[in-house]
Amino acid sequence: MNTAHPDIVVVSPDGDYLIIVEVKINNNHVHLQSAIEQLKHLMVSIGCSVGLVVTGNHIFLLRDSLEKSRGESISVVGEARLPDHLLPSADEQWRGKHGLEFESRVQKWLETIKQTPSLENLPDDLAELLSEPVISLIQLGEIRAAGPRWRRIAS
Repeated sequence: MNTAHPDIVVVSPDGDYLIIVEVKINNNHVHLQSAIEQLKHLMVSIGCSVGLVVTGNHIFLLRDSLEKSRGESISVVGEARLPDHLLPSADEQWRGKHGLEFESRVQKWLETIKQTPSLENLPDDLAELLSEPVISLIQLGEIRAAGPRWRRIAS
């Protein structure tokens, strides 16, 4: 049985999930709603109160206010455009595998943000979305794939 997991995680030095990221290359409304619902479920199941959904050229920030149980207080608190030119090239091994290539590019972009925490080179809406406390969580944690990408190629 396949257990659902996020695509990318930001993990604290203690191993706690700081941010979980769901990446979908498709940008249509049905896929977006599905990705948001999937992320909400994952946030509850692993106990993470901050999530990002990246779809095509948009990024959505979800937060759990922790006012209610079972994810009822998780909501989308912001949205911004994510211009393609901001994303670095994918790792060579993922080229031609569009979903995995996009996921790899998003992960490398988050790693770049961690290394250069100044948000001044980002569009205003994206800089605002990633401002405190999101940027602090990215800087504090280790950014990594949540599971082996190569397994998704083999199946």
